[in-house]
Amino acid sequence: MNDATVMAGPNARGDFFRQLQQLTTRIHATRNVDEIMLDLSEGICALFAADRLTIYTVGEDKASLVSKVKTGMTSFRQLRLPISAQSVAGYAALARRLLNLTDVYDAAELQRYAADLRFQQGVDRRTGYRTTQMLVVPIMHDDDVIGVFQLINNLRGGPFDSTVVEGARYLCDTLAIAFAQRRQEARRERTGFVGALGSRLLPREQVEQAVEQARAQGRDVEDVLLDDFKLKLPVVGRALADHFAVPYLAFHPGRRVPAELLAGMDRAAAEVRQWLPVERNEHALYVVCIDPEKVKADDAVTTLFPQARPVFCVTTRRDFAAMLDQYFGAAATPAALAPARADKLVDTVAAMVAGSHREGLSDLRIETAPGDRPGEIRFTVSGILRLP
Repeated sequence: MNDATVMAGPNARGDFFRQLQQLTTRIHATRNVDEIMLDLSEGICALFAADRLTIYTVGEDKASLVSKVKTGMTSFRQLRLPISAQSVAGYAALARRLLNLTDVYDAAELQRYAADLRFQQGVDRRTGYRTTQMLVVPIMHDDDVIGVFQLINNLRGGPFDSTVVEGARYLCDTLAIAFAQRRQEARRERTGFVGALGSRLLPREQVEQAVEQARAQGRDVEDVLLDDFKLKLPVVGRALADHFAVPYLAFHPGRRVPAELLAGMDRAAAEVRQWLPVERNEHALYVVCIDPEKVKADDAVTTLFPQARPVFCVTTRRDFAAMLDQYFGAAATPAALAPARADKLVDTVAAMVAGSHREGLSDLRIETAPGDRPGEIRFTVSGILRLP
């Protein structure tokens, strides 16, 4: 089948690229990567005459691809593939190479690209779908692979024609710019993980009810889902993983505490930072945290471990609390002050505040320390310095 058969008519190529330009304009107008995937995938499939579409982004570990959407499938649960020749998309990322396959089940055709290239048939087996043609293009930005664009099954039959291939390359250039820009914009809010809960686990109206209930009661939505809606902890953890596109790491009582990584860290600091080192090897430093976006933004991990390449994992607040006990021992319950001492403390602080106001102090800070360690009182005087 030649291009003239596929793109019939003298104006077909021009019409195709005009419609493609409209799609790219819409991509640049989207607010985030997920919106690109969910809202525009149907239009992309229609323009490219593909039955299905998969768009992958490179995972935080830099060794895997994570699918963001698959049109034509009832579930949007993310799929993770290694960047290797064990899958077509993985090989495209590994070799930085475009593949235009006539039949992914044809071992001889696959081996023309690489001797160990394989098509993962698991999704086809589970769903009864038959993948035949594939056009797979790496998404590149600043000479780095940041994703993979994959069209599945040419509705016109045969391999995807050269005009579609050219259009796919052009679209990948647009996606690369859009992905890079969105990553530099506002980070994901942690509470957004509720959107990753599948409707089979919790109907959408109940998800909205949980969010509203948490807001009205001043509670964390995670606690509402666990305590009031009786979701299991791993379910919440997997939703967090899907939301942040990183692995979920659950608490395990038998996990080794990496004492060699805890220099300069104590329980109080870890509670504030909300992350813990888990393991370090020659490839990476694995870090578990409550909010990966927040931890990455403040650079605390790279400051403490300047030579390491961090790989972030997310966990639930309850898992993290158990990990803190595992690393540092159970938190001591502070003893309540006797009423007389509490009254004296209030009077002392009130006298300090009043005295600060009289002396014109512009800043007064009282820092306490646990146990019998002494605290500090700091103050600032703004104005003219007068020597005695």
